[in-house]
Amino acid sequence: MASDLAANIDRRKLITGAAALAASSLILPGISHAAVAKNVRYGANSLDIYPSGKDNSPVMIYVHGGAWLAGNKGRVGSQPAFYNKMGYTYVSVGYTLYPSASVDRQAREIGQAVAWVKANISKYGGDPNRVALSGHSAGCHLASLAALSGLATGIKALIANDTAAYDLAYLAEINNGRLPVLYARPFSDRSKWSNWSPYNYVGQSARFPVLVCWSGGTNRDRISKRFADRLQAAGYPVSRFNGGSYNHISIQNAMGRRGDRLTSAMTAFLRTNV
Repeated sequence: MASDLAANIDRRKLITGAAALAASSLILPGISHAAVAKNVRYGANSLDIYPSGKDNSPVMIYVHGGAWLAGNKGRVGSQPAFYNKMGYTYVSVGYTLYPSASVDRQAREIGQAVAWVKANISKYGGDPNRVALSGHSAGCHLASLAALSGLATGIKALIANDTAAYDLAYLAEINNGRLPVLYARPFSDRSKWSNWSPYNYVGQSARFPVLVCWSGGTNRDRISKRFADRLQAAGYPVSRFNGGSYNHISIQNAMGRRGDRLTSAMTAFLRTNV
């Protein structure tokens, strides 16, 4: 199936959330901008590298959200500072957006980015044997799809942060037989729903640890728990974060804030597994 690869939020909420992420990055303290390597090429795309300043540091690769058709690798908020403080080299991946790329191609590009990082990150102080992958929203879906299908290999852990797209057929089933509006365009070909659903690849990859996080959005707990249950039944070490007090945007923007529950959960997960 891997060869076939590539929340019902309205556009105003998406744009507002993207603006919030961009704004938070403008006031971010604690990043040594001189050390950041921007627009480093991998394949037909590019990524940004935020070195930790330490040799052989673990690596976090991040895949941004934006409904598969918006967003960019620069919208990282406080994540680089958070991960650098933990001693991680942080990598934010750019990928081709829909409709210029299908979901199949987007997932392949995430796999290419992971392969590039593992082959080259030692030049930036990162340890290629200690690479974790994460994503939010559409990025959560793509990271999960790439990792579970085998397009992205050799990762130590996956952080899946708040998507409703783990199983597209199930999403339609609980939404009156159709996908939510925001999903309709990139997933318009119903015949490929199975191939585009990370849920259907569970068990086909190495059993890396997974942290499944969800917000208080409609059906997010139901969808995420079902995905986590399937992972656990297949032998993946699974941790769960119930972010019912967060919305779809705040569960990403809160990253790295003092006293934030999700930040604490992610820190503990990574210290244990990476």
